[in-house]
Amino acid sequence: MTDYESILLAGIPNAPSVYAPTKNPELAKQRQKQVIDKMIKYGYLTEERANEIINERN
Repeated sequence: MTDYESILLAGIPNAPSVYAPTKNPELAKQRQKQVIDKMIKYGYLTEERANEIINERN
């Protein structure tokens, strides 16, 4: 599993029916960005790595 996929999945438990990428891909992507921002804030990711992850699927 890639970092991109892992972070996407990490955002789903808050509201699975809302953030499921199969049902609402745009909202899932927004939630993924929120998770990435929190990971940067708490030191789990650097800005550089976060940008790499975000650009993996763009």
